[in-house]
Amino acid sequence: MTHPSNPGHPPRPPGHGSQGDPYAPPQPVPGQRPPNYPPGPGPQGGFLGSPQSGPQGGPQGGPQRGPQEWAPVERSDKGLIGALLDANFNHLVTPKLVKLFYVVALLLISLQCLFDLGLGLWVTTWDDFWAWGVVVLIATPLVCLLELLLVRIFLEAVVVRFKTAEHLRVIKDKI
Repeated sequence: MTHPSNPGHPPRPPGHGSQGDPYAPPQPVPGQRPPNYPPGPGPQGGFLGSPQSGPQGGPQGGPQRGPQEWAPVERSDKGLIGALLDANFNHLVTPKLVKLFYVVALLLISLQCLFDLGLGLWVTTWDDFWAWGVVVLIATPLVCLLELLLVRIFLEAVVVRFKTAEHLRVIKDKI
């Protein structure tokens, strides 16, 4: 190796090396990911803390979990009746009912749309108010689409709120 003052090599900042050579690149700590390391398998082929990861985790070296390692939360998913009877509110009912609310809203808006179209057709048969019937026929699909959009936005906001609460619970359980 040549001397760092050699003009053929660019100067390296001090402090990036091992104990013996201050200009050597930093050595990775076994079993830990360096910062900016992409997610995926660890150095031994398995995820950190998994049974395949060798001496840092699993049956070979004993389970070792650091604060930065991910561990799945063990929770049982109760049905609708089980969630209703949960007095601790650990299992939420609303996320289970959002799909049902959306289907019911789709049916009610569709029925309203059909009723409005029928009303518009009926009003167009009148001699003096046929123009109002045409306005109702033109406005009905637009109003129905607006109602569908508003219901969808509201239910998505509800789902996002509950997913946020679920993810916060996972974070809390990890700590």
